Amino acid sequence: MIFILIATIWSASNVMWGTHAHTIVKADGKGYYAHLPAVFIYDDLNFGFFDEIEAKYSNDNLYYDYRKYTEGHTYNKYFAGTAFFMAPFFLLAHGVTLATGGPADGYSSWYMLSVSWAAIAYMLLSLLLMRRILFRFGMTDKVITWSILGIYFGTNWFYYVLSEPAMSHVYSVFLITLFFYLICKWADSDRFRFLTYAVIVFGFILWVRPVNGIVVFSIPLAFSSFGAMRDRILSTIRNVRFWPVLLVIPAVLAAQFLIYRIQTGHFFIYSYEEEGFNFLHPHMFDILFSYKKGLFLYTPLTLLAVLGHARWWNINRYRTVVSAIFFVLITYVLSSWWNWYYGGSFSSRAYIEYYVFLILPLAFLLQKGWKSWQEVALKVVVVLLVLFCQFQTYQYRYMVIHWDSMTKEKYWDVFLDFSFLG
Repeated sequence: MIFILIATIWSASNVMWGTHAHTIVKADGKGYYAHLPAVFIYDDLNFGFFDEIEAKYSNDNLYYDYRKYTEGHTYNKYFAGTAFFMAPFFLLAHGVTLATGGPADGYSSWYMLSVSWAAIAYMLLSLLLMRRILFRFGMTDKVITWSILGIYFGTNWFYYVLSEPAMSHVYSVFLITLFFYLICKWADSDRFRFLTYAVIVFGFILWVRPVNGIVVFSIPLAFSSFGAMRDRILSTIRNVRFWPVLLVIPAVLAAQFLIYRIQTGHFFIYSYEEEGFNFLHPHMFDILFSYKKGLFLYTPLTLLAVLGHARWWNINRYRTVVSAIFFVLITYVLSSWWNWYYGGSFSSRAYIEYYVFLILPLAFLLQKGWKSWQEVALKVVVVLLVLFCQFQTYQYRYMVIHWDSMTKEKYWDVFLDFSFLG
């Protein structure tokens, strides 16, 4: 964990403390973050400060308007859940800014720095939870280390902690990992408090990114067999304490509805307007393999992880089937979004929050049982895939890989192109 922390801070140093600090909060991240200065500094959830801040800190490349309009009212397109988890770091930055006499406008250097530190903190918490989950599934320290280093440095998760920490993915991966960890604790102990905690976390998952509610279909993976899951669920729904606990979910989401009420006079609006899902025309192949944003093309270690199901099959066929079906479900839902490549992004960014479900088959692939030369060969492959992902990450950061216009011709034209280092 110390190595991961040092490597992340070192890689992000030119952004966090350099001349590019103003780029930390950008694109969708501006919308997520804007709730904080709106509530704690300007007392203005209609974002009247937007034009002044954009004129002060943004140029044409960084300009992004997260505001939407209805019936003469202005509202934020993005849910406030991400801002809720940034808030402790924001408030600390606000205190430091006031103490040092800096511009307390919510967008000066200390505020931007707090967003990076928030992303790093939640990333570390996520990895610690993944470590516990892997222990629970019987992994050794050695396998856990390899799996964690692989899933972090060998995927686009690293990039979003490093360069776009205001996006919701870093917070979603923490919440989804925490949810699955609590469900595993409930499956192992039948202690109702763990289920209660999981329900609370589920409410926050919806508040950060509603589509991630599909994580509820991961619950069967926590059990060793269908029978064990069925018996636990049946006993739970018969428990009179269970149904009142579900009220926590609307209680958490009530904060968002209250914000909408303040902004528009209505408790509920569909803030994405014409954007939505087309479940009849998913882009499942494209989201995984396309030159535009294919998950397996730009972060091929995820393909290796999926192939790990073949190894898992020999250990627990029930869990292998559940895990594979859940991955297909995730792919179907995410690829049904109208903009299946999710705009400007490195690889398929919508998968980041579900990496706890890819680290498991990856760990089973790395688990003992291989001949010595096979184990060495497998680790060499992991190292090469991590290096390849890191190389493409830096290509993306330096615009060699374009943020949304990659094609087959463009991809192979810049493949292993080191010119950006010159």
